[in-house]
Amino acid sequence: MIPGAGAADKGISIGMISNPLSGGNKQGIGRIRTYLANHLHIRAAEATTPGELHAVLDDFSARGVDLLIINGGDGTVQAVLTALLGQPGATPLPLLALLRAGTTSMLARDVGARGEPLVALKKIHAWSMDRERDPRHIHERPVLRVIQEDNGESPCGMFFGAGAIPRGIDIFHSSMNPQGIRGELMPGLTSLRLLLAALFGNVKLLPPTDMAIRLDKTPTQGTSYLFAMVSTLERLFLGLHPFWGKETAPLHFTALKWKAPRFLRNLPFLLRGVPTATATEENGYFSNNAARITLDFRGPFTLDGEIFQARSPLTIEPVGPVRFLRI
Repeated sequence: MIPGAGAADKGISIGMISNPLSGGNKQGIGRIRTYLANHLHIRAAEATTPGELHAVLDDFSARGVDLLIINGGDGTVQAVLTALLGQPGATPLPLLALLRAGTTSMLARDVGARGEPLVALKKIHAWSMDRERDPRHIHERPVLRVIQEDNGESPCGMFFGAGAIPRGIDIFHSSMNPQGIRGELMPGLTSLRLLLAALFGNVKLLPPTDMAIRLDKTPTQGTSYLFAMVSTLERLFLGLHPFWGKETAPLHFTALKWKAPRFLRNLPFLLRGVPTATATEENGYFSNNAARITLDFRGPFTLDGEIFQARSPLTIEPVGPVRFLRI
């Protein structure tokens, strides 16, 4: 009963889950709590552990929550998506509304509500109370599911990275941004540092990753890579869109071979998804859209900023689509 229910609409049920330990909420969640205390029809709960999160979502599901607001960072969104979609045969999902309450909030900046969390919460609330709720604010987007043999729950999210990317996240949290400065500038500076390391072949900072990659039914490509990424986002931090595949398929994939030639010359174009004459597969530049991706490597990978370990081949497939309220 969510969008455009008209005169017969009796309202929608709203649930909101907050992670008080997210980068944004650690700097102040008081005004959010005050707003919720004055609007008790919004079912609100806080969770900081997987067990607490599952308990909240089970309660919301039992109460028939139609609209689920997620007040946390990318890791919180990833945990919620995993809880909702990590197992086959998931029940119908609520409409999701993401607040920018993390350190980077890359997911919320693409598919979430605009503005600071309290501003966004008020806009979401006003939209939910409008009997003529504009359905144009609802957007569907697939989500990634990462399947690893002999692993229980399959993590879900919207941005996967291997090779240099989890290394960059480690540097970001440990040395570049230990104070948790919010926004898109610090990830940009961290990426610049890694790009310089790649340009000068700094193996100590950025070791190559041996990986075998297979997209759908194409032959496996095995070599040493600088990084591989898969996403269903259309916008990464700073508005980057480093995908230039032309196939009609839900997963955006880009990988770069270790020491690919003309890296510096191609980089400004590829970060905006603009192919060049020398950014070819023969030169080690790969970007395609696919429906199923298999990556065989060992080591860390990231999903929405959370770090996992690949101990066996990974299969990445789309699930959903999931409906997001972008307002």
